[in-house]
Amino acid sequence: MSLLSRRAPAGWLTLVLVSSLTATLAGCGSGTGGARPDEQEQASKGYKQNPVAKVAGRVTIDGEPPGKDGLLFVVLVDPQHLDKVRKGPDVFTTCDEEGKFSFTTYLKDDGAPQGKYVAAFAFLKLGSGKGGGPRNPGMGVDSQTFGGPDKLKNLYNDPEKNKSDPTFQIDVAPPGRTDYEFNLAIAGKEAVPKPGPYAITHMAR
Repeated sequence: MSLLSRRAPAGWLTLVLVSSLTATLAGCGSGTGGARPDEQEQASKGYKQNPVAKVAGRVTIDGEPPGKDGLLFVVLVDPQHLDKVRKGPDVFTTCDEEGKFSFTTYLKDDGAPQGKYVAAFAFLKLGSGKGGGPRNPGMGVDSQTFGGPDKLKNLYNDPEKNKSDPTFQIDVAPPGRTDYEFNLAIAGKEAVPKPGPYAITHMAR
């Protein structure tokens, strides 16, 4: 009897059919529009992205770029839920040496979640200040921590104070803006010795 005429075991034939069907279905997709594996996983778990809009611009200090002696944070805070900032701001970015900033939520420079915010600013140094400040949820052991004293004299790091100034009221809506300009004046001003309860004095990234 030739090898071709031998009868294959029934279990083997079933296994071949199941494997072929699985491979066929895998190649057809599952209604996710050819999404990447990580996107497919998110979709299967009911994950839904919040709509975002571009938020970018430049921050100067007394008309000058911030430089590299620390890191200038731009934080967007929901003025209706200031208490959430105590756990660590969720919507923030940093400026480069020239003061340029751009928010990223899902893809690089795609913006911030849509909504109304108040902007706050803190110019902090790596590993400085006391512990126990706000933490950014989800940060791993390799995250960097930044603390005071704030080089902006605590003048612009309190969202509760900033929300009364139209300059710092940000409405993130389509198509967004990439031309924000903030000139933070500190020359000749007295520092705030005791920041308010919602002031941003520590950050992590």
